[in-house]
Parts: sequence; C-alpha cells; structure tokens
Amino acid sequence: GELWDDLVAYAVKNKFYGIENLTLIPGTVGAAPIQNIGAYGVELKDVLSTVEYFDLRDQSIKKIPNKECRFAYRDSIFKNELKGKFLITKIVLKLSKEKKINLSYKSLSEELAKYPQNEISIELVSETIKKIRESKLPDPKLLGNAGSFFKNPEIDTDSFNTFIKEFPDAIFYKQENRYKISAGWLIEKCGFKGMRIGNVGSYEKQALIVVNHGNATGSEIKDFADKIVYEVKNKFDVQLFYEVNII
Repeated sequence: GELWDDLVAYAVKNKFYGIENLTLIPGTVGAAPIQNIGAYGVELKDVLSTVEYFDLRDQSIKKIPNKECRFAYRDSIFKNELKGKFLITKIVLKLSKEKKINLSYKSLSEELAKYPQNEISIELVSETIKKIRESKLPDPKLLGNAGSFFKNPEIDTDSFNTFIKEFPDAIFYKQENRYKISAGWLIEKCGFKGMRIGNVGSYEKQALIVVNHGNATGSEIKDFADKIVYEVKNKFDVQLFYEVNII
C-alpha cells in the first residue's frame, strides 16, 4: 500500500492543508485509520471522510463514514469490533486548499516562534516536525522500534488535581474536561530513560520508545514494557496502556 509519509509529502508539495502535522509517521495509508494516527495537535479523524474496506466475512467491499469509525485516542472500530475482519482498501480525506496552519502543539509553536507569521508555510511546518521527530525518534532501520510504545494516559479533573498537587512539574495536555499526562515524562521519572535490560531498552533520547538493541524476542520486549507499566502505576497511581498492537 501507499506509505503514509509519501501521501503527506504529496499533500505538502501541492499545498493541501490538514495532514502536514502528521509528517514522518511510519506505516501505510491503509493502516492509518486503525490507530487513528495523530501527532502535534492533529489526528486522522480531523480530516478523514470515509474508509473503504474489504469485509472478510462476506467477501464484499464496504464504506464507512467518519462518524461510524468510533475514533478515539489511538483507537477505532477497526481495533475493536472489526478487528481481524477487514482489509482497508481506500480512505478519503477532506483537505483544504485554504491556508490553515495548526500550531496548537506547544513544542511546535515554540520552534516556529522565531519566524514571522507570514513566513510560516506548510513546507516549513512539515520540515520542522521532521526535524523534531528525527531528533527524538531512532531510525527503525538502525535501531528496532515501533515508535511510541505507550499512549499518553488520560485522567479526569479530580484525579488530575490530586496528581498535580503531588507532582507539580509533570508534563500534561488539557483536552476539554480531561487531561493527558505525558507518558514519556512518567517513564523517565521512573528511571527508565536509557535503561537497558539484555537486548531491550528505553531509548536514551525519548523514554516513550522501547528499542530492540539486537535479537530480543517479542516476549522480552513485552516483559520490559510490562515492567514499565508496573513501575509507573506503583509510583504515580497512573495506568499506562500500549499504543502498539500486540499480535
């Protein structure tokens, strides 16, 4: 299938606004709705119109609109009710030819703050995100990884107020009446950043990334990830969940 980043590059080159913040996300276009991929203040659900898929149950082609995909944070109907029952064959995106730059994500807006507003183009946004991602994420061709291994955990207002009183330096993101706590911050504060056990470890530049240093088995990787989950829960009383799919 078409690679996601190739689609982003095409959109950027032709000035179709809407997915430039999703630059350098690995994987194919067809896989994007399954995870509801997202980064730097944008999620696929923000621009997706419909998904076409081959239903393995009755061997037919079906279309499903955005509102029926049950998109949530790194989640969709394709990871739940339809899991193992489909093959995505096409997606339709609703992009804009009108200039619409999304700088809602703090680190992105800070990085671009040195430029005059009229110089911030779709190309500059994409290139800046590429540089940020490359500075944080290891090349999977050189160091085995699946990108972000864990979701940023979401907690309600009452839980957040209790949490932030005890850990006032925590990194978090507010979304309506809920809060996302930075999983990378939680993992780093538990001492995992750069830690290595055998052939598995946490990436030295970003604790959220679990890396395979050599010939680690799937079981070894999962054991390491489960250790992270246990220690975060024990220290912060916050539950981490995998962003990756365990096959």
